[in-house]
Amino acid sequence: MLLGALVLFWLLIVRPARGQQRRMAELQESLKVGDRVVIGAGIFGTITALHDATIDLEVAPGTVISVARQVVVRTVEADSSYDEAATPDAVTPPTTTPTETES
Repeated sequence: MLLGALVLFWLLIVRPARGQQRRMAELQESLKVGDRVVIGAGIFGTITALHDATIDLEVAPGTVISVARQVVVRTVEADSSYDEAATPDAVTPPTTTPTETES
């Protein structure tokens, strides 16, 4: 009975986690300058330089941050809807109406 529980745990938890770790390692090894990526904090950017353990990421024109390679969670394709949503120009400011106390 205990052996069955251990096998079930391995099949449901350990095996998929190893696959996810392998895919993340492959992603981080395949990064190249010019790739659009998303890091774990949800920040979108373009890779400007690669180093052994870090990457330089341009998050806004002229703003470059250095982050660990491990924080990159996915690449963003050029035609992706994430690409447009990440730009500051895509944000529409809320409209306000005067209240009765302002008149």
